[in-house]
Amino acid sequence: MHAFLRSLVVVSLTLITFQGQARDLPTQDAPPSQSTDELPEFPWTLTAVPYVHHWHRNPEHQQVFIVSVEKQQDPKQLLGLAMFRNSFGQPSAYAYAGYQQRDFLDTPRLSAKITAGIIYGYTGEYADKVPLNWNGYSPGIVPALGYQMTSRNSVQLMVLGTAGFALGFDRSF
Repeated sequence: MHAFLRSLVVVSLTLITFQGQARDLPTQDAPPSQSTDELPEFPWTLTAVPYVHHWHRNPEHQQVFIVSVEKQQDPKQLLGLAMFRNSFGQPSAYAYAGYQQRDFLDTPRLSAKITAGIIYGYTGEYADKVPLNWNGYSPGIVPALGYQMTSRNSVQLMVLGTAGFALGFDRSF
């Protein structure tokens, strides 16, 4: 419960901090070239995930912190790599390709993303914690919803299969 409250405070402070920067985004009717904070056509994105919530409590679960970097390949496709310690304290990684739909459901600033790739790191006694695990390697699919707060900053809610969900903060450059 403390981790949830801590994350709620972090999200609230982040929203307050970036609320004043929201004017950096072009209005819905303005062309993207009028933005005051130009990004490359296909930017890199750094994501920090300070909070992971597990659907089921387990005394073995440890705090998870994820850092990922993505490269937009075209307006909808991306490649990325996430590094993290899994819920059982094992160093892990997720290499993936994905698809991102901006203005999801015709809503400006809302996006939907799905990534698929290979997870490495669930080994030994925890090998059965992810499906189709073979020598620590298993397939992974991560759907996410995002909200763009400024031209460079956004938040993401990622669903981690039957394990739980994660809340992340993105910075594009």
